[in-house]
Amino acid sequence: MHAPGTDLPDVQSGDTLYFFPDRPMTAEQLRRLLAEEPAEQRAWAISQLLRYADWDDIWTFVSRDEVRELFPRLDLPDNLRAAWARMLKIEPEPVRER
Repeated sequence: MHAPGTDLPDVQSGDTLYFFPDRPMTAEQLRRLLAEEPAEQRAWAISQLLRYADWDDIWTFVSRDEVRELFPRLDLPDNLRAAWARMLKIEPEPVRER
């Protein structure tokens, strides 16, 4: 079951996606970005998905392997990064001394 407004047909339509609060983005634009843009832009988009999208909506657009590949580049708060690392079975990066 999806939250209201997140049914798969809504996510696939030309409407603005709810999980991009700072920049209007349609499903078609997101798919194109994830397929064609450099890693930095893909990491930005995946960061938005992991921060704001419902579980099912995340996996509509990316695979776990795609998230793992870009994980070091993702812009996530420490607690969210740790939670996703556990779920995806990613070893945490060692903390570097400054």
